[in-house]
Amino acid sequence: MNEHTTPDTGAVETPDGACPAITRRRFIAALGASVATVAVGGYGISVWGKNPTATTVAPTGVLQAATTAPTVGSLGSATGRTLVVVEMGGGNDGLNTVVPFASGRYHDLRGDLAIDEPLDLDGEIGLHPALTFLADRYDAGDVAIVEGIGYPDPDLSHFASMATWWSGLPGSVGATGWLGRYLDGTVGSEDPLAGVTIGPGPTPALLGERSFQVSVQDMSGLAPAVPGWIDDTDELMAMWQGFAPGDFDGAVLLDLVRAAIGITVDAANELNAKLDGAPADDPTPAGRRRRSDLGTSMEVAAALVTAPGPPAVVYVHGWGDFDTHEGQADRHQGMMETLNEALGDFFDAVEAAAVQDRVIVMTTSEFGRRPAFNGSGTDHGTANAHFLVGAPVAGGRYGETPSLVDLDRRGNMIHTVDYRSVFASVLTGWFGADAETIFGADLETLPLLG
Repeated sequence: MNEHTTPDTGAVETPDGACPAITRRRFIAALGASVATVAVGGYGISVWGKNPTATTVAPTGVLQAATTAPTVGSLGSATGRTLVVVEMGGGNDGLNTVVPFASGRYHDLRGDLAIDEPLDLDGEIGLHPALTFLADRYDAGDVAIVEGIGYPDPDLSHFASMATWWSGLPGSVGATGWLGRYLDGTVGSEDPLAGVTIGPGPTPALLGERSFQVSVQDMSGLAPAVPGWIDDTDELMAMWQGFAPGDFDGAVLLDLVRAAIGITVDAANELNAKLDGAPADDPTPAGRRRRSDLGTSMEVAAALVTAPGPPAVVYVHGWGDFDTHEGQADRHQGMMETLNEALGDFFDAVEAAAVQDRVIVMTTSEFGRRPAFNGSGTDHGTANAHFLVGAPVAGGRYGETPSLVDLDRRGNMIHTVDYRSVFASVLTGWFGADAETIFGADLETLPLLG
């Protein structure tokens, strides 16, 4: 196992991903209670709410912020629309995803890692060559690219940064997540299927005071592997301590979940027939696992959003290792190929079900990568670029491209767009919600939705 110490945090990292698995016992203990799980179609389904007796532990150097849960209905009601969030943990390299290929400075800084022939979008920037689906959709006006996303005084520690993104509170970890507060102010505890997480467990982004989130994972994922970018597994456990099964009638709630997921299985079978003319070649869990983790997750997401009564939020996480200090050229290529294929398959399914007008996808990552090539990869950086994808999106470029000349003391770019402005733009433009109530600040919004 290759270990090295990051210059910014002094934390030991394992970029090759050779971390041990978290035992099921430790995972459940961190969540704060025994887990009631049902199995439907080869997936483990668990329902989580906020544990009223647990205290969320802030990562080192991060403040614990107080948050107030909006009252049910204060942010509107269910809209029938879905936001799918695709999280790229570890810090995706925005400069080699949205490539400023016309800049000589980019090529000077990146050296052999520079992408010389990206998919040209406008003569200034291009997409990574693997992102053919996104390039085609950009040309069709269905992809918004927001450049320069970040926040002041970035910590550059994975979990401190993740805490900031999950909570929507810069430099702070909140008792709830930004999407959890949105669900608190719309459906509250009345709709346990409004927020769904697909990955190795619940996400703090969807942790609400009274709302629930359903966690969906392949049954093989009940002992989730620790991603290679984790600095400290104890921090990972601490981030899950705010969860518990919640104050609900478990049998009744899980029956509702079982029925709803059963509907999505039927929807998935119908989609397979429409897309392929026949059921999937191998619908078993083992067959699904032969696809990429993201491909499988987005297949589940497509079944959820195309079924009757779709969730308001589907949060996909736990795939890939974007902490590319070493071996970046090959590793990033593979992850971009995975992202491209998974998004293409997802939107094929959405369009086959004729629900493309009610679904958008947003990518997130806790930070970007440093502009300078380190000889094998790139170190922790700032000012990232993210995508918003879907038919309702007002395609184009947003934000201000960060300077590659005027860098900070670490040699990183200076952000030009507050990450909360992207969140606020989606909450107001897509859901019609009051973002100021969720973030406690009056934020600039971008016209990302048509």
